Amino acid sequence: MTWRRLGDVGLWAALSFLVLAESGTRGDPYWVRAACVGVLLLAAFGRCRWPLAALAVVAWAQILILIFALGTTHGVQIALVPAISLLSYLAGRRETQLKHFVMVCSWSLLGGLALTVVMRRQVRATESILSWLVMLLLALLLVVLPWLVGRYRAQQALLASAGWERAERIEREQRMAIDQERLRERSRIAEDMHDSVGHELSLIALRAAALELDPTLPEEHRRAATSLREAAATATERLGDIVGVLRDADAPVMPHDETVAALVDRAAASGLNVRLVEEGIGELSPMVDRAVHRVVQESLTNANKHAPGAAVTVSVTSHEDNVQISIVNTGATRPQQAVPSSGRGLDGLRERVRLVGGTLTAGLRSGGGFEVVATMPSAGGRPEAEKPTDTAEERATVRRSARRGLITVVAAPLILGAVVGVVALGYYLVAGYSSILRPAQYDALTIGQREDDVERVLPAMEMIDPPGEGYHPPAGWSCRYYRPDAPFSITYVYRLCFADGALVAKHLVQSGSVTPTPEATG
Repeated sequence: MTWRRLGDVGLWAALSFLVLAESGTRGDPYWVRAACVGVLLLAAFGRCRWPLAALAVVAWAQILILIFALGTTHGVQIALVPAISLLSYLAGRRETQLKHFVMVCSWSLLGGLALTVVMRRQVRATESILSWLVMLLLALLLVVLPWLVGRYRAQQALLASAGWERAERIEREQRMAIDQERLRERSRIAEDMHDSVGHELSLIALRAAALELDPTLPEEHRRAATSLREAAATATERLGDIVGVLRDADAPVMPHDETVAALVDRAAASGLNVRLVEEGIGELSPMVDRAVHRVVQESLTNANKHAPGAAVTVSVTSHEDNVQISIVNTGATRPQQAVPSSGRGLDGLRERVRLVGGTLTAGLRSGGGFEVVATMPSAGGRPEAEKPTDTAEERATVRRSARRGLITVVAAPLILGAVVGVVALGYYLVAGYSSILRPAQYDALTIGQREDDVERVLPAMEMIDPPGEGYHPPAGWSCRYYRPDAPFSITYVYRLCFADGALVAKHLVQSGSVTPTPEATG
């Protein structure tokens, strides 16, 4: 047996004990006790899966007890009331929908009223309606209020659970963001190594190739230059492999500082046919400045590799808001030798330019050669990571929701109770003022007068709260009660009894602890 089933058995035992204790004190029949215990058994074991059905079963059992016990000398069994309140609270904790709860309560109350009118026809309709209004007030207190408290507790638990889940999700997202940033930084380090070191090796290979073709050098020196060029090419290839598996998180993140002009001068000194054209003077952000340097560096390296002997023109044009870089080569003028290529150079450039908010295009020119064009905003920079949701603002939202829920829990039953109380009081006042039989009219009635003639004098309604004097009229008599004045201002009422279509008795009855005044009796 699971712990939940043990809890069901314990709940059933506790609620059944209350019923048996009360029924035993009053001496209820055994079948009544067994029926109540059976109803509680169904409710206790069905409360988790069908919370509203369990509540409805116990509520209807209590309604039937009220219908049959009201007006009798046995009293009303109330041991099921704690079970109703508890099941209502548990239904709220189960987050049952409001419309379903309202439907269960409404149909139960309306069904109870209909059964009362049908099954207790000897009771006046006005008394039945007033009893029903009292039952409605008790339902608000004993059923609606526990359900609202349970609903509020369920929402509190849900908010707390959602808060912990959100904290865990934020922590996971932050870890993922850190990992992604680390991978992005390592990728950038790899690109920087590929661009800077690869460029240097390319210049070494270029100078070695120039020495290899120099006719003034001895054959031995030219062979050494050939070996140097091949070693530079091999080193470039191995560099690409090493960059591809970069793992060191502590590697330097910034290359040595060098301007574009110094870069072009150094490439020209190495034998590359290159010239620089600069237009405009604009201040660039550090990220954009490094991106411009990398674009020019990688483009010169590619020109040296894939277009030997080509004339290269580097144009840097600064505008007010952006900078445009163009690297154009005229195409190879010497036979191209097989050189290693990782194929990641241009892709890395595009990513670098994109991170600073720019664009890069590269491709063959219609007139021959190759062209790389990049445009970047002067004040660009690496996009900031998305900030997590402001926890203070969310915490305030949660507090507001909890506060509104608490206000609803307290205010809703109070407002409903006030409305029902006003309706009940209004109904009582209307019935009270509609059941006034003036003393002069009462005095004019005579014993033996026909009931039809008396009806013409009587008010539209009878009293809905006649005094509990314990009077039992003889068989065949029907008695009615009327008040001589407005409600809350009388100490006596009139009792008129009819039999066989005639008035057979008229009495003045004390309605409270104060003895009727002589003026009233006179």
